[in-house]
Amino acid sequence: MALFNSNLGIDFRQNHLILTFLRKTLNRVRLVDYRIYPLWSEGQKEVQQAQWISLITSFISKHQVNKERVAVSIPREKAVVRFLRLPAATKENLRQVLEYEAPKYTPFDKDEVYFDYQVLKEEKDWIHLIAVFVRKTELEAYLTLLRRIGIRPDYVQIPSTAALNLFFYHEGEKASENAVLLDLSNPYCEMNLIQGRDWKESFHLALPAERREERIVQVLKQAGVNGSAIEKLSLFVYGLDAAEGTLPELGQGEPLKNFVPPPLTRIDVGKNEAKPDYIYASIGLPLQGLARTRVGLNLLPQEMRRKVRQIAKPLFAFLVVLAVLLAGSWGFGVYSYYRNDLDRLRSEIKKRKPEVEAIEKLQKRRGELVKEISELEKIRSGEARKIDILKELTQVLPPTVWIWNLKCSGRDVEISGFADSASELIPILDKSPLFERVEFSSPVTKERDRRGTAEKERERFKIKMKLESRRPGP
Repeated sequence: MALFNSNLGIDFRQNHLILTFLRKTLNRVRLVDYRIYPLWSEGQKEVQQAQWISLITSFISKHQVNKERVAVSIPREKAVVRFLRLPAATKENLRQVLEYEAPKYTPFDKDEVYFDYQVLKEEKDWIHLIAVFVRKTELEAYLTLLRRIGIRPDYVQIPSTAALNLFFYHEGEKASENAVLLDLSNPYCEMNLIQGRDWKESFHLALPAERREERIVQVLKQAGVNGSAIEKLSLFVYGLDAAEGTLPELGQGEPLKNFVPPPLTRIDVGKNEAKPDYIYASIGLPLQGLARTRVGLNLLPQEMRRKVRQIAKPLFAFLVVLAVLLAGSWGFGVYSYYRNDLDRLRSEIKKRKPEVEAIEKLQKRRGELVKEISELEKIRSGEARKIDILKELTQVLPPTVWIWNLKCSGRDVEISGFADSASELIPILDKSPLFERVEFSSPVTKERDRRGTAEKERERFKIKMKLESRRPGP
């Protein structure tokens, strides 16, 4: 890895654009500059993109950044993260297996997603891995924007991987106590659970300020961290929301105590400048390529990844000398043999070329027909996408409602769950433009729900409804 390299990080967030520029000098990495820009609303998308282009271009011009040494992070809410356990026999064809199983792990078809994975642990009969999926249309929007600036990124990550790489860069190979990287960036919270040197789980959720600590404890318990383990847990807190004074509100009661800023001692900043640990994930974004990193997930499509990477000058000189020695050792007979063989291959290729081109044209036409048929089927079926149904339920139902089961078949939708008052849900759902013929499919029953030390009586319900036959367009 060459000395004095530099990388630019472009961190797209829901409400902010964060630019970070790292440069490696000898055994140190220096944060040369960083900028945080608030974003416009979604309704001003074209204006926002023009602003992005202006801000990124100005930053690149100021620091004379190499446009081929850029790492990009997309918002965590755009990605689907899955920790999986698969049979060891799948290792040889793991990418093909994940591609085929994509609809099982995401709400999208396999042709609609880009993904990458990393094996975390191998056992005799099982392999443990993490897989990250992103919808193609979501990622292409960012890549198209970057192409307008002339940027071809090396990596496309999510904030979790960038933060973990920076954390492990400081921790090294030593085993640490159980820890959580907690990113507080309104309106979401991102939690990554680390046990020793292993990345165990990742959560991304809305976290209301008034119940923040209670919700964190609930999520930790869901991940299997209970009792005294929670009290001993180290929580490394960062994020733009943490920088605005919310950090002192955390950890005031039991059982959470150990809230501390994340480690940033191996990153140099300007003299008399405070280290901006609140943009921890953004600082870790361009680290890949400057130092050895633990997590190598890259959502960039395979065909866009560079096949040839820069090598160090000593290795280059060694290969040149070796090539000269090998060239001098070749005899005329060996050269003639390969030359004749090459001519034979060229002749065969020339002969087969028309057949190959004909097959390629047929395959291309077949793909176009399959795509057209798929589009026609979608139009004919008129089914709402499951993600639209989930979004509508999330928006219209009260926050006290807990849905534990959702079934969709054609225009039929059925939900089951708990609510403080199930009877109130019928008029709410009936008002939605997405649903009609809303009714209970079974009697409402009352059950005792115990959470923590509080016990509350809630109603179990099962509601069936149909999708509107004529839904408004997107």
